[in-house]
Amino acid sequence: MRTKILGAIIFSAVSVMALPVVAQQSQSSSIIQNAGEQERINFSGKLRMLSQRIPSAACHLAEGVDNAGATQLLKSASDEFEKILTALEFGDESLNIIGQEERRKTLARIHDLRAQWEPMKVAAAQMAAGDTSDEVLSVVLEQNMPVLNSAKLLVSEMVAQYSNPATMVQANSLLIDIAGRQRMLTQKMAKESCILASDLADDETKANLEATMQMFEVSLFALMNGMQEAGIKAPPSFQISEGLRHVSLEYAQAKPTLDSLLSGQKVSLDAEATKFKTLNTTMGKMNEVVQMYTSTMKVGL
Repeated sequence: MRTKILGAIIFSAVSVMALPVVAQQSQSSSIIQNAGEQERINFSGKLRMLSQRIPSAACHLAEGVDNAGATQLLKSASDEFEKILTALEFGDESLNIIGQEERRKTLARIHDLRAQWEPMKVAAAQMAAGDTSDEVLSVVLEQNMPVLNSAKLLVSEMVAQYSNPATMVQANSLLIDIAGRQRMLTQKMAKESCILASDLADDETKANLEATMQMFEVSLFALMNGMQEAGIKAPPSFQISEGLRHVSLEYAQAKPTLDSLLSGQKVSLDAEATKFKTLNTTMGKMNEVVQMYTSTMKVGL
């Protein structure tokens, strides 16, 4: 029973599955390769994480937590989001994304994401320039989940269009997607914990943070140990196993502050800053693991 519950938690928010890949076998592998298919999938997946990194940085900046670090992160994450989104539509040789996107359904997803992103981009730029008013922050916080949801749909289209069925099996696709999702969850935890520590906190914020932490922890356990009943394979290499262990160690440093916030305790600005930096480090280490999975399995999300 416990395994079934854990499996349900893992699968409940997996945004990309390998099943649509089969429908794309008619495409020429040479065309796909020339288009930079792995880069398109990798970078579209990264938009999920950035959609949460931006509001996390914005919230911490508004709360006076690590102002310099939060400002720099807000700028760099916003710039990266814009660069990737533009590249996915028009191409960018510096990212090895070659040529404009031509598939109508994929373009529709890109344009939908663009529409959700534009007001958040403007508000993030205002905050990075020094306007940390509640009005501007509210735009970032109101838009970030629509941006995340649109980014998930875009990743699904990219996987369906650009994955090479000769080099991907469903189990690998699922495994890499769960690992890739972990990057986003670190930033979602940072955002939700910041909101919980602010005057904007409510019962929904607490419930969201609890659910995000549970999903991250259960998924990390499955990645580290495998979960055959849920279709999750054990780490395919010692390097990935060690990488996941370091992710776990980093997260363990942030968890006490997250638990304190969930229990209703007030935490100091120093503790908030440490949590913010630690979750960013956790994300970085998780990103390294995703790259190892990508290299090992010849496909990325």
